[in-house]
Amino acid sequence: PLSNPMSTDLIPLATASGIACLGQESEGWNLATGGGVREFSWPIPFELPFGTPPVVQVALSGFDLDQRDSARISVAPTNLTAEGFDLVVRTWEDSRVYGVEASWIAIGS
Repeated sequence: PLSNPMSTDLIPLATASGIACLGQESEGWNLATGGGVREFSWPIPFELPFGTPPVVQVALSGFDLDQRDSARISVAPTNLTAEGFDLVVRTWEDSRVYGVEASWIAIGS
């Protein structure tokens, strides 16, 4: 029989997803004032832990920014573990960020 180069042993995958709404009501929020590079980090625990740290994708899905300045904002996952990750929101220069909404998905085993 011919072997199929596209076939592989499948590893069962698990997923988790959520939406984080962060802003001035979040303890330690520091992106609405100041200048230069600022970042805010928030822990995101998984409801059920993965066997190993999963791949995490984060997307900015909403924001509240001061309209007097340029909109400068980024979101990223850091400190990935099997139990969760930290969601980091960054801004820089004179941008003032009052709130963000970020969607995330984790895929692993």
